[in-house]
Amino acid sequence: MELVKWHGQRVFTLATEANVAAMKKAAALVRDYTKTHFTLQGTGSTVQGVWKPGVGRKRTKTGKIHLAAPPGKPPAIDYGILRASIMSEVEERGMNVEGRVGPDIEHIAAKAGVGTDVEYGLYLELGTRTMKPRPFLRPALRATRHKVIKIFKDANK
Repeated sequence: MELVKWHGQRVFTLATEANVAAMKKAAALVRDYTKTHFTLQGTGSTVQGVWKPGVGRKRTKTGKIHLAAPPGKPPAIDYGILRASIMSEVEERGMNVEGRVGPDIEHIAAKAGVGTDVEYGLYLELGTRTMKPRPFLRPALRATRHKVIKIFKDANK
């Protein structure tokens, strides 16, 4: 009779470590894509493509003219607060590994020493009753989906 050794805990630990590393890499990929695909204010272009200047509505904010991105395109950069707030985070919860990408109010407030309100990112992403969406997170996830899948496939070979 041959003795078989069980290494289940070691295998579980290695698989978890590989998936945590893959999730960090995938979350960073989506975060970086999001940050580089906002609409450039006044240029009528994004990295994704070109739209005609003047399509979005003009709004005056603190004396500055703002040309909003057209509905369906990523938000136009005004001061860059929302774009700077995009962060990624990975958390291991028991057998689950969770990755999050999006505006992070607490980290910005801690760095700046003052609160910053970037909750408008949710309104831009999903739209409101009076404003059509200017999504930036979901398109980033869609655009990077194949690379994210490859990251996890490579990690679990």
